[in-house]
Amino acid sequence: MPGSLKKGRFWITPDPYHNDDNIQIGREVKISCQVEATPPEELLFSWLKNGRGLRSSERMVITQTDPDVSPGTTNLDIIDLKFTDFGTYTCMASLKGGGIPEISIDVNISSTTVPPNLTVPRGKSPLVSQEGDTVELQCLVSGKPKPIILWSRADKDTAMPDGSAQTESYDGVLRLVNVSREMTGSYRCQTSQYSQ
Repeated sequence: MPGSLKKGRFWITPDPYHNDDNIQIGREVKISCQVEATPPEELLFSWLKNGRGLRSSERMVITQTDPDVSPGTTNLDIIDLKFTDFGTYTCMASLKGGGIPEISIDVNISSTTVPPNLTVPRGKSPLVSQEGDTVELQCLVSGKPKPIILWSRADKDTAMPDGSAQTESYDGVLRLVNVSREMTGSYRCQTSQYSQ
């Protein structure tokens, strides 16, 4: 089976040890980068800052998440954020065997970076519809850079209408066409597979 890389995405965690959502000097910021790789064990990650390679250090800690928890995920923890840390961070994903184009994801960290915030517009939840209708579920996302929204069923054992576990949305809208009784239930929007 040929190797493949697809669906690169990222998310930013401002500071796991404080409740506020701002990226602040002197605090920690975590950038996570996830890629779907086949075969997963061949996946290699590297990080760059402003185009130059980064190595793990006491203040820039690079880790790979346990595959059982979050497959295909690498993290860059910037400890004690300084002004000199502002810039463009690039996560590069490749396969050991080569022959497959790399995936690169750019994340800009600056004083204007705003972590994502999700809200459901008033009057949009709950929605009542007839069988056969087309329904649009909406999740408003703010943040800079703007993240991809992942939709899933609140009941994790129930698949999305298209049979997948989750559906990506770039504008926060989930369109359900030809609504059926099986589609009844709660849907969840989040900015990453592992955020709450």
